Amino acid sequence: MVPPRRPDAVGLEVDLVPAWKKDRAVLRADTVARAVALCVETRRGVLVVGPPGAGASRCAADIAAGLRAAGVRVSVWDNLDRAAARKTLPDGAVVVASARVGAALPEWSCEVVTASTTRLTLRNLTRGGSEAAVSAAVGVPISARLVEALWTCSHGNLMALRATYDDLATRGLTRRMRGRLTLTVDPATAVADVAVDPQLWIGGSGTGPGGVDPMTDALTTVALARRLSVPDLEDLHGCDVVSELLARALVVEGQHDGANVLAVQPPVLAAALRDAADHRRRRETYDAVLERPGIVPPDPSVVLWALANVPAAQAATAAQAATSQATASQAATAARSATTALAAARAALDANDYRTGVELSQAARRAGVVMTPLQQAEFDLIAGSCLRLADRVYEAAEMFERSLECLRASAGHRGDDDEPGGPEFTRVLLDNVAARADLAQYRDRSPENSLALIESAHALLAPGHPGHSVLDALTVVHLSYAGRYREAVRAYDEIHEPRFDGVPREPWAVADPLHPAPLPVEWEWRLEAIYAIALDALGQSDTALAVLRRLARRMRTVDAHARSTEEYLAAWMYVVLHGFGVTALLAELSPFLAAEQDDSVRLGPGLRRVADAEIALAAGDLSAAVAAASDAIDTIEVDGPEEYLSRALSLCALIAALSGRTATAKEKLRRLRAVPGYANSPLGPEIRGAEAGVLYCFGRFAEARDIVRSLIDEGQLGAAARAALAGVLVADTESCRMVSGLEVSGEVPVLLRDIAADTLAKNPRRLLDAAQRARGVGFHLVSVAVADRARQLATPGSQHHIQAERMIATTEIGGAPADLTGLGGSAPGVPSGVTLTRRESQIADLVGQGLTNAEIAAELHLSKRTVEGHLNRIYTKTGTRLRG
Repeated sequence: MVPPRRPDAVGLEVDLVPAWKKDRAVLRADTVARAVALCVETRRGVLVVGPPGAGASRCAADIAAGLRAAGVRVSVWDNLDRAAARKTLPDGAVVVASARVGAALPEWSCEVVTASTTRLTLRNLTRGGSEAAVSAAVGVPISARLVEALWTCSHGNLMALRATYDDLATRGLTRRMRGRLTLTVDPATAVADVAVDPQLWIGGSGTGPGGVDPMTDALTTVALARRLSVPDLEDLHGCDVVSELLARALVVEGQHDGANVLAVQPPVLAAALRDAADHRRRRETYDAVLERPGIVPPDPSVVLWALANVPAAQAATAAQAATSQATASQAATAARSATTALAAARAALDANDYRTGVELSQAARRAGVVMTPLQQAEFDLIAGSCLRLADRVYEAAEMFERSLECLRASAGHRGDDDEPGGPEFTRVLLDNVAARADLAQYRDRSPENSLALIESAHALLAPGHPGHSVLDALTVVHLSYAGRYREAVRAYDEIHEPRFDGVPREPWAVADPLHPAPLPVEWEWRLEAIYAIALDALGQSDTALAVLRRLARRMRTVDAHARSTEEYLAAWMYVVLHGFGVTALLAELSPFLAAEQDDSVRLGPGLRRVADAEIALAAGDLSAAVAAASDAIDTIEVDGPEEYLSRALSLCALIAALSGRTATAKEKLRRLRAVPGYANSPLGPEIRGAEAGVLYCFGRFAEARDIVRSLIDEGQLGAAARAALAGVLVADTESCRMVSGLEVSGEVPVLLRDIAADTLAKNPRRLLDAAQRARGVGFHLVSVAVADRARQLATPGSQHHIQAERMIATTEIGGAPADLTGLGGSAPGVPSGVTLTRRESQIADLVGQGLTNAEIAAELHLSKRTVEGHLNRIYTKTGTRLRG
């Protein structure tokens, strides 16, 4: 007898969190395939090494399985660096071994490994690879929020991924919702209390003097003081220990502000070591760090701790020797100095650690740090920026006003750099203007107040001051924030052309053609990325790509952090995707892979899902596109950034409309239009274009054409061509006429223009050529729709008709072709008076369901040629086509 279910247990099985299962799929398929091919060719084994927890054992097992499938005899030596017993190699077998990188191998194995294996060094998984690995292990797709939490803790380390997932599931922070496994709290809160065992990665270390493991001790120092350099760590713990840590990849070296600094990998190990350090251990480390000034800004956490604990630290050192007291005094003075506190606050803002940035401001006030008015202005400005980025808008506005008051107070101060017009004063003033303009744009959902604020700021600078160029650049930025790209391009051109023709154009311009006011290099690079995005919207994709290529060459000599800005990455994605297609974008992934390793890059999980939806839609994978867009909406609604919600809604509405999900599309369109200023966004033209696409799918052609015309009137020809795409694919004559006359450049914009012209000409041969070009650039959705149009125009049974059928059958798109019902409409019924045989009726029904010829043949157990013959007879009888 089955026991009755408790009332409070009803429905619990739906919310059960799936456990991490052993997945049999090959994790690193490309790496494994290359290793297997090399082993088969050379008859040499392979030694797979990697950082602790990177998955060397699993990779070795996958390689061994591939070799066995190829008929090669294999001997697997797993975890060779920890092997206790001696192993022998059977005759005719190859060795597939695994070990931790940097670990010593047993003496008995060295000769065999050296003579008969090839070394394969693994890297940690990429962000996408990590998501795929977790999804496969738990058997369900995971949300962007959960991906963010797992990546923050692991950085692609397989063991860290599993440990973090198990911890989150144990604490009840994961839940299955809408077909995805997601977090119930924000990622930062979820990862703050993740607890793991450090010995999973450190295991095997020895014990030093005093019973302290030197490896763990050095790792704890790096975890607590996150901006140490190699020489600093060597001075504190010795060269041998540091060399061992680097060799075993437990500590990695990276660039920060022009200096090489160390970080513990994976991040969850660093967090566990920090949590295990007691107050005394922290004080010792922080005092040692504060005694070592360097070119790298101090760790914000160190300075925050010191500001909050200076009195306690002084009391603890009162009984020490005189030299120790002097050292503690110097450390306390350094911690309390305005320069150190300011540098730490800047570092917190750069690292997107907004809570620490605000707490530093509060701690400095409580500790009574003495600052000049200019320093106080900058401190308030940084705190306000942290509050703004944390969506505490009103507190941010108050901080910005307080900063401006301090700037006015510092106007009476006279110094080399701090006086009005000096470089430091100007820098803080311009940063204040930029912050207040950004706040106004975010709060008002309109650029008008921002532009007025920037214009009025010119009066704060003397005529001819270099700061005027920065304010002009800020104007370009805010015009692009509003999606007004033609005005942004015009303002950009004015910055880069002579300001006068005998007479200055503006009251603040300098009539000196030999010495124009240059922009700072960081502003110049930022503007060029925005300029490329603007050119793409205007339909000048070739020029936009040339601008990006030039910018990339100029940035090769700087560290990856300088290249991983939001504008730079957005420019690469949109210019390449819109101008040259998905295939070209896949060849330009290096900037995005570099950004994955930089925690200071502010790309939220919602933005990443928006990008996933854009690419999936272009590639024709409507199922993946709607999943990504829905996840983006769920993520952005909770975690922000709020200004990108309208783009996620517009994408979801368009994908749903293309898939024939009319109710969903109408709901998303209603929500989109309810967002105040929904088109006031850097993606404003694309949002309006998606709105037009939805209206085309609804049959409201006049409204859709009005949007396309407005984009053309604004000069945004590239955005207009994309907006009219759905109208072109349904052969709306007026839309085709508008697009066919656009002056655009770039492979994809020219392709869209040619499709419109060929649709007007009703030329199936040229349409087939366009469909082939669309498939070549990776636009499979467009390829199938255009091939379908060519098939409709071609005579049944003709060469063009057969080619169109073949192209539709062989073009890979996500989901069944029935997902294109939004473009083609439902299949027309059989005219009255026409009689079909039983087999012909079956085939007609399956065609109406969206099955391809190959799928129909498999369903009815017929050959594909027989199905094609039945279709031709149906076409002859009905005088029409059945496919939608």
